[in-house]
Amino acid sequence: MLQPRRLVAAATTVFAAAAALRAVLAYGPASIGSPADWPVTTGLLLPSLVLGWLVVARAPSSPIGPALALTATAPAVVFSIEDWGATYRISTPWPAARVVEIVAAGAWPWLFLGFVTLVLLFPDGLLPGRRWRAIWAMVPVAAALVNFVISTDPATFADGGLGEPPFVTPEPFHSIVIVVVFAFFVAVLLAAASSLVVRYRRGDKLIRLRLRWLTAAALAVPILLAASWLGIALGAPADVAYGGFLIAMLVLVPAAIAVSILRHDLFDIDRLLGSTLSWVVTTLISAAIFAAVVLAVGNFFPDRVGVTTAAFVTALALLPLQHWIHSSVGRFVDPDRTVALARIRAFVRRVRDGEAEPEQIETVLRDALDDPSLRVLLHRPGDQPEIPDGAIPLQTGDAVVGALVLGTTSARRIRRAREAVVEARLPIEVSRLRLELREALAEVRASRARLMDEVNAERHRLERDLHDGAQQQLIAIGMRLRSLQYQLEPSIAAYQEIDEVVETVEAIVAELRRIAHGVRPSRLDDGLAVALRRLVADSTLPVDLVVPDLEVGESAATAVYFTVGEAIANALKHAGATRISIEVGLSDQVLRAVVRDDGVGGAKDGFGLTSLRDRVASVGGEFTVESPPGAGTAIRVEIPCAS
Repeated sequence: MLQPRRLVAAATTVFAAAAALRAVLAYGPASIGSPADWPVTTGLLLPSLVLGWLVVARAPSSPIGPALALTATAPAVVFSIEDWGATYRISTPWPAARVVEIVAAGAWPWLFLGFVTLVLLFPDGLLPGRRWRAIWAMVPVAAALVNFVISTDPATFADGGLGEPPFVTPEPFHSIVIVVVFAFFVAVLLAAASSLVVRYRRGDKLIRLRLRWLTAAALAVPILLAASWLGIALGAPADVAYGGFLIAMLVLVPAAIAVSILRHDLFDIDRLLGSTLSWVVTTLISAAIFAAVVLAVGNFFPDRVGVTTAAFVTALALLPLQHWIHSSVGRFVDPDRTVALARIRAFVRRVRDGEAEPEQIETVLRDALDDPSLRVLLHRPGDQPEIPDGAIPLQTGDAVVGALVLGTTSARRIRRAREAVVEARLPIEVSRLRLELREALAEVRASRARLMDEVNAERHRLERDLHDGAQQQLIAIGMRLRSLQYQLEPSIAAYQEIDEVVETVEAIVAELRRIAHGVRPSRLDDGLAVALRRLVADSTLPVDLVVPDLEVGESAATAVYFTVGEAIANALKHAGATRISIEVGLSDQVLRAVVRDDGVGGAKDGFGLTSLRDRVASVGGEFTVESPPGAGTAIRVEIPCAS
């Protein structure tokens, strides 16, 4: 099998020979055709040949390079044959001019050879299966049959002054042959075009993306053809009217094919194709509405009223019609983008309605963009943002608040990601603000915990200083006074005075012990469980205590101890309760304590409860009170990280 580069080189040689032949006929003594025709047609065909070389140079194994070269070479050969045959009518005809002119009369089907080859091979070669090989083989056969039928038609000889045809078939049979041959030719073209549908249905994302490039370019062909017919109807010369159509056929379609092979992600072809299709469909439907209203109203009102009414009705229908058509075409032509943006918009609505957490935006973007490695990096205000290479900056106004890092990058993916970021601006910004708030709260909790640790350490020091310092000195003084007292006679006044002084010292020692115990309960020296058991032992009401042996931090233990003590005191003083239940436990690094009584309920925040709430909050915990009237009171404490 010949290499693509050799095929392109061969096609280039044939193209150059055909172009040279036409140049000789146009500018030589024969003067066939207009001298301006040769550069125009050659210039229109040359881009396909150049693109063929470009594709074969950048993608040497692709069959599209030779196919593009064929789209330029086949018309060049047909045009040269037509010009050669045209010398039959001049005084010095070229050799075999009559035969060439007969062949040229029906040579136009060969103009389709390159385009049909492109359709069958695009984008990665002929589809597997004998059916497609048969269709490819039937393309030149169908073109040859049409060429033969037209060239041997008696009308061709009569109109061209070519004399008598070599044979004449009966008229009914000849008409049937023409119909059958043309039907066969059209069927072959349609069969070749069906390969695009088959490829699209079987192909992966890359093949479908490349096919959309061809579809977008091919869509311009009928539009420009219709514009050409409209131009001719308005009186424009045929050469001018068909200029856009020829440019689309000979330049735009090959260029789109070359781009799809070499740089399929150069533009967002899905969006371009969807916008073009929606514009075409909207235009056609609007024109139909306008015409229908004119016809309906014109039977009852003057023409001016009918036109005005039609314009008004069309304008009313245009905006909702365009939105509906655009979304419908987007779901058909570009379902990935449409579905992705719709998913992001739905998530934004859920975030706005409080039904979803904005921090889920990374997961949503991963699913929408089909990129499991995608990451959303957020920066705190005041930080100098560092944008990784290839990342997409996330901006709020002029400030860069983060970056979107894609797992796999391409120009198309980056464009899609930028669109997604625009749609997801709200949850991204809310996530950043909430992240900043959580970090600030964490820092507050950490600083508060450090402060409480320092306070507890200071309490320990104060208690130790009181016990080892002033308290022991006072006890020593009391003992010395007792020793002096025992040396005196009980009957003297000094004996009684010393006794009173010793009692005063003992009262001062007791007060110091009470103060020390208020700073930090000494019962906690043996653990929270032991301290609570000793605490409830002093209660005059029955207490159901459930508390395992726990290893918790000093701050949390102190907060729970004081909470339980205050709750028991409130139940004894104010609740009129007959029983108290206490449950303390540690699970998932959270210390929980619940104190319930069966009293009158209706407890309100006061100094005691407020101080307990502040004490629990100081160690990062939560304090709640449930006290409906007549249903008792329940105090709950939850302190996280209580280990």
